[in-house]
Amino acid sequence: MLIAYVSCILYSRNSVKVLKIYSPSEIALDINKNGKIEINEKFTVDGIETFSSNTSDYQKNFAQNLNIDEETALSIGYFAEKYAQNLLEDKNVKFKKLENKNIIVHFNGKNYNKIVQNSPFSFKNGKPANKKGFEKQVQLAKSYKLRIYNNKSNKFHRLNCKYGQVAHDSLIIPTNQLPKDAQACKYCKDYSVQKKKQTQDEKNLKEQAIIKTIKPQKFGVSQEKIKLILTDLTTVFKPSDKCTTEFCMTLVEQINNSNNTIDMALYGYTNIPDITTAIQHAIRRGVRVRLVYDVNTKGENFYSDTFNLAMTLAESKADYGDAKYQGAIMHNKFFIFDSKTVLTGSANISQTDIAGFNSNAIILINSEEIAHLYEQEFNQMYADNFHNKKIPTQNNKNILLGDSIVSVYFSPQDNFINTVLVTLIDNAQDYIYIPTFVLTHKKLSQALINAKARNVDIKVILDATNANNDHSAHEMLRQKGIEVKTENYAGKMHSKSVIIDDRYLVLGSMNLSYSGNSRNDENVLLIENTTLAKYYKNFFEYVWKKIPDIWLTKNALGESHDSLGSCFDGIDNDFDEKTDSEDPACKPTSHP
Repeated sequence: MLIAYVSCILYSRNSVKVLKIYSPSEIALDINKNGKIEINEKFTVDGIETFSSNTSDYQKNFAQNLNIDEETALSIGYFAEKYAQNLLEDKNVKFKKLENKNIIVHFNGKNYNKIVQNSPFSFKNGKPANKKGFEKQVQLAKSYKLRIYNNKSNKFHRLNCKYGQVAHDSLIIPTNQLPKDAQACKYCKDYSVQKKKQTQDEKNLKEQAIIKTIKPQKFGVSQEKIKLILTDLTTVFKPSDKCTTEFCMTLVEQINNSNNTIDMALYGYTNIPDITTAIQHAIRRGVRVRLVYDVNTKGENFYSDTFNLAMTLAESKADYGDAKYQGAIMHNKFFIFDSKTVLTGSANISQTDIAGFNSNAIILINSEEIAHLYEQEFNQMYADNFHNKKIPTQNNKNILLGDSIVSVYFSPQDNFINTVLVTLIDNAQDYIYIPTFVLTHKKLSQALINAKARNVDIKVILDATNANNDHSAHEMLRQKGIEVKTENYAGKMHSKSVIIDDRYLVLGSMNLSYSGNSRNDENVLLIENTTLAKYYKNFFEYVWKKIPDIWLTKNALGESHDSLGSCFDGIDNDFDEKTDSEDPACKPTSHP
């Protein structure tokens, strides 16, 4: 039961070390400064109710009230304990004592109680405090099928097996990580791990065979002070946290070469070990690292490790929801290194984008003038001026970089689509090619229709999942004779780019939507350079040819046998909380 705050006294004057975390709501503190857990050092964290990985009748009944089985509840309890360990393990904390050994805990100036109370693992009045997050944890628990493994006996147990609960020298791991020769204990035999049976039909087998023959390719070009990196969704079929792509290696190189400052504006962050390590090393050698990131009105971020990254930095700010701008997001993905180099584009720091699983456009620019513009934007956000609180960008146009002319724009203050992009489209003479995640902006769509009417060649590659969005403009464009293909690969067409007349290249974080232009924090580069524009055009035509012409008139489903590899990638591609074989469109009998 949740306990009210009563009988408050002052916080402990000195920090004490967290010795052990039994669950997010039960911890041991080294009050006696001897490094040993004693009876008087075990406390209950006030206001927090969570599952644990230990069985109890109370937890079993609680799980039934939530319509989940006991084993799922124990798995969520295990995830909750790991979550608490990531926050507090081996940290020094300050605490405030309440009645009955209840405490309020602070670490690094943050209120641990409040953080956990809003997490996917906490409950209020018997209901999840974060319903959507809790539902995701339920799905994770069911997909992981955690087991207790005893490496001495080579036996494993279900989490609610009484013998597993008291097993010595054991660890909890997903079923697919158990040794192949591991045996279930005699009470868990009906849950034994067996070799996976081949349940896919001939079409599944053929699809997997095709995937195995496709080799990843690298696409990138440098033009004096500008490096353009393109990732190809048609050749990578699994997300990964390995830093093997040109994008990831370039990012790590820039972090490692920074001497003074790194400023990061990130929509979110998923732990990529090489990137995390590079950031940690930069901090250790005295580089000042700052971060701004997105948080919605519920205090959540889309990516799993964003808060972990923020907590490791001395300086970080989130766009915590001003009610006036509810729905607006901090959607940037840019880095500024030593006030002279900018890395930006459409790619998030996630396993899907880092691996090249999604198609993205990334650009590295060595220019103090352009870095200064990004610093001004970063500093506005770091001063809590997000969204419509920002002032228009000044001196941001027609910056000469060798053979390139570069202009820098930020949303929402610069109104890029209405004031710049539509004009470019109105003046296009030869072609307009658009690889894009979203296309919903009405004025932009009408400008494309007008350009088509004067015989400009227009081609659009649209992300499959967003093609099934009711607000997408692509069906209207098709009706007006504009060629639009929906991509049919496991990854996403995540670029937000426009290529015009072998002359102009538009790229950045901004989706071609009203929100991207007029609500969110975004950045866009307009680059006038023939070499770069032609290179991106050739890449676009390469991807266009790899998408069958059937998707000129039909819309591929993002997770189905329409999209090559999407039924085997371990990703919920269409965000319906059903992954791979769980999705009806991926079942062997389903028809594309």
